[in-house]
Amino acid sequence: MSETKKKREIPHIFAILLVMIIVATICTWVIPAGTYDRVIDPNSGREVIDPESFHYLENTPVGPFKMFVCIEEGLIAAANIAFMILCCFSSLYLLEKTGAIDAAVAWIVRKTKDKPQLANVFIVIIMVVLAIWGSTGTMSYEEIIAFIPIFVAVSIALGYDPMVGVAISVVPVGVGFAAATVNPFTIGVAQSIAELPMFSGLGYRIAILAVMTALTVAYVMWYAARVKKDPAKSLTYGMDFSDLAVDESRLNTPMTTPRKLSLLALLVAVAVMAYGLIKLGWYINQVAAIFIILAIVVGIINRWQVNQVCNTLVEGMGKGILSALVVGVARAVLTVMTAGGIIDTVIHACVGLIQNLSLYMSGIAMLVFQTILNLLIPSGSGQAAVSMPIMTPIADIIGMERQIAVLIFQFGDGFSNLLWPTSFMVVACAMAKIPLNKYYKWLLPFYGICFVVQCLFVVGAVAMGYC
Repeated sequence: MSETKKKREIPHIFAILLVMIIVATICTWVIPAGTYDRVIDPNSGREVIDPESFHYLENTPVGPFKMFVCIEEGLIAAANIAFMILCCFSSLYLLEKTGAIDAAVAWIVRKTKDKPQLANVFIVIIMVVLAIWGSTGTMSYEEIIAFIPIFVAVSIALGYDPMVGVAISVVPVGVGFAAATVNPFTIGVAQSIAELPMFSGLGYRIAILAVMTALTVAYVMWYAARVKKDPAKSLTYGMDFSDLAVDESRLNTPMTTPRKLSLLALLVAVAVMAYGLIKLGWYINQVAAIFIILAIVVGIINRWQVNQVCNTLVEGMGKGILSALVVGVARAVLTVMTAGGIIDTVIHACVGLIQNLSLYMSGIAMLVFQTILNLLIPSGSGQAAVSMPIMTPIADIIGMERQIAVLIFQFGDGFSNLLWPTSFMVVACAMAKIPLNKYYKWLLPFYGICFVVQCLFVVGAVAMGYC
């Protein structure tokens, strides 16, 4: 029995990346080396590919030992991004340990429970707040998943079913994370690799957030109303959820003055970060500095001792180490391909496949690729490290704005987190005791609509020359 369970276990992300590195190494022995000439674009000042300059080079295949050296070189190349991730994770972990996030979510849930006659209004407010919060990257699956039993219990008490509990909590966070208005872990990493001003193109992403949140609210409220009117139409009808535990201690977390001030500090930090990135030309280092300052301010607000702050930050870095290392290890795939001189050959081949398509169809083809890639690399920052160095020059060659390539990455990475079994949704369903087949029966119509809307946003971006 245990052997069968082990065989069905999803491979660790590092195992998947190691396989990709090995495949890339083998490719350096099979694929001929080639290169494009790079020139400076006079309009943007960025280095771009001369699309007519591709030519083959003498092969420089990567050996087994060099392959492992490339992993170290990949970690070094991604150091600035990795350290930003560590600073963000440790700061947000410290904020979480103050109980501020628990208090905020508990307050929202209590208000819904205390006034069931206003349940629909509160549910809409909860979803909008969580979507906006998720779009900043400061509310993620990890934080909201802990509250699933509470959201499920409240949903049942209000006459809904457990699916609604998951739908009003985890799903809007996922939709917001995908819209990624000022998310340093996805948009921030992708734009830095694409050599774009961090968080540029914000207006279009705000519009995406608004539309996708409205679509999510409409779908969830339609299902919730259907279940409340006729419980037999619930996808979980007849299942026993009486043993679903509710952590009353978390539900009763008080919103103290220090916790209010801590949340205000987070809001100010996000606002200052957005202003600095958009108006002052800040970049990754400044983002990391903002989160370090936030950690210090939150520690002072809560009157923590210096050692308590430092120890908590170290614990928080432990939470972020996987994401940080994934970026570096994923970068090793490109380091191997670059050392073998095949990255431009791969780009040339990809361009050959889509160069006869319109920019609209090319954008949709790139979206399908990114969505599938997210099955293998569920880490947003890790996926950006693998795909953006390839997608960016492809966009340059076919005449697509780099911002659109980032938008396509953002969609492919974000929305499919609700779909693929390598994401947090498997954990969410397990906590809510919802069978995966029931969840997919609820999700697939919604995801289909979302994918069509994503395509429309890509088409709109191409039509506008989104930059």
